[in-house]
Parts: sequence; structure tokens; C-alpha cells
Amino acid sequence: MGSEKTNTSLSYPLVLDVSSSCVQAGIADENGWRKIIDSPNPPLNGVFQTVAQLTQELEIKIAEIDSIFFCAGPGSTLGLRLALAFIKTAQWEKDGRLKLFSYNALDLACQMVEEPPLFIQAPFRMGWRIVRSSPDQKNIGTKEIFESEEAFQNFPSSLHLKDLRKNAPSIAPEYILEYHLNKINGLADLLAVSEPKKELEVYSPRPPEFKKWIPSIKFLSPDE
Repeated sequence: MGSEKTNTSLSYPLVLDVSSSCVQAGIADENGWRKIIDSPNPPLNGVFQTVAQLTQELEIKIAEIDSIFFCAGPGSTLGLRLALAFIKTAQWEKDGRLKLFSYNALDLACQMVEEPPLFIQAPFRMGWRIVRSSPDQKNIGTKEIFESEEAFQNFPSSLHLKDLRKNAPSIAPEYILEYHLNKINGLADLLAVSEPKKELEVYSPRPPEFKKWIPSIKFLSPDE
């Protein structure tokens, strides 16, 4: 699991992840964590609470944070944008001197298991799923969008990130991956799946292309 690649020039790297059911914030070390804080509160409050608690318990100032690793998704678009708003505020206060990194939850999830799966899935829009694959075992895999039925049928051995929607499809517990930052080796795993960014943005895959509806009743057809 993970990579040996590290960057010792990052003294206080903040990791901010709101892609799962809780807000997670941590200060990563080369191969571990100085501290991770969770919050079940919505991102509107949870992001600020976790970062404030994190800095307080580590006895550091927010101004000492020199880099931020942001999980760009998939996840709740609203939650991701709220986290991004916090990061932009921190970047403004640091006068643009923060080092910014972005990663995808599907890539980081593969660092959380001993044997990375060939396929891992996450919910997308209603009736659709994102499938991550990496036949060449690259740390940053390919993501494609499939109709849910097709994703389940064509990739039956996939692991899955938890779907928090009330009408989520039933998936056997052994195929659900528990997504938590404490399951990775700090910067060693983060840097393996992250990319440096000048500006951060929310992961927004291209929407599926729907087939044009053709009326079966003749008089409804616009060509008639």
C-alpha cells in the first residue's frame, strides 16, 4: 500500500476531506499523522470546527499551515464547495503562499487496502456510478461514468465507497470500503495520488450523454 515518495519540505500539511459521511481534517507526517479530527457535523460548521480543534490540540497556528491537500470528490457538491471556500480564505490570508494539492477519493481509497482493487465504485447522480480502474496499477486511475445497472453487472468484484442516500442500492458489507484518513500512511500515500494545483476546484466529471427521446406516437413527432 502506498508509495515511499515524501516531501519533507512540507512542515504542516493540512488534509481536508469532506467526501464521506464526516468531515475529516488532519496534519500529515511523512509516513503517518500528527493528528486527525473527525466531525459528524455538516461541512458548513464541521470544516471550521475540525481545523480549529486540530490546530488547538497540536498547539499550532493556522498561519503555520504551509500546504493543503484537498479531496476534490466525488462527494456532496455543496460540502466540497464549502470546504473549498475555507481553503480559498486561508489562501487569501497567506497571500497565495500556500502549496495546494488535490486528490480524488477513489484514488486515495485504493491506498487504504492491502491489495488495491482492479475496480472501485462511488455513487454519482441518481441511476449512475463512477467506476475507477487502473489496469496498469497507476496510483491515479481512470474514472468513467456508467449507468448503475451496467456498473454492477460489468464490474461485480468492485469495492464500493458508501452511498449515503436513503434509496441507495443494497451492497454486501464485504464490498464496502471504510473510507478514513487513518488508514493511509500520511504524506507517503497522499503524494502518490495527489497533484499540485495553482487553483483548486471540485471534481466535476462530464455528465452522461442521454439519448434523445423519440416519440413512439406518430402525431407527437416534431417532423410530422
